[in-house]
Amino acid sequence: MLKPSRWQVELLVMEESFPLLDLEPFRNGDKVGFQGWLRLAGRRTYQMVVEGSMSRYPQEEPRVYLAPHPEEHHWIRSGGQPFLCYKRDNVWSPARSTFASCVAVAVKYLQEFG
Repeated sequence: MLKPSRWQVELLVMEESFPLLDLEPFRNGDKVGFQGWLRLAGRRTYQMVVEGSMSRYPQEEPRVYLAPHPEEHHWIRSGGQPFLCYKRDNVWSPARSTFASCVAVAVKYLQEFG
């Protein structure tokens, strides 16, 4: 379960890691995360949502949603909205990994495919 102290750390890490990105925190029922717009090096603008579950975070990794999709091969389609299937250098670690680490993977993905 996402504790208030962990959420405060998440907010700080996001601000320190991505001060120039327009990603705002949100909470909607059990869903929590960051959403906004991302544009890299004059390329297309993407809507990004990094969404986790209050009841399952940080044990469960947040999902990354982007619109539009720059290509169709790196998306998990499991009946709901497709979310980014990403390869990371390190596995998700509830004690160390953050929403910002998911944003970093998405930025790397967009640099390669966007």
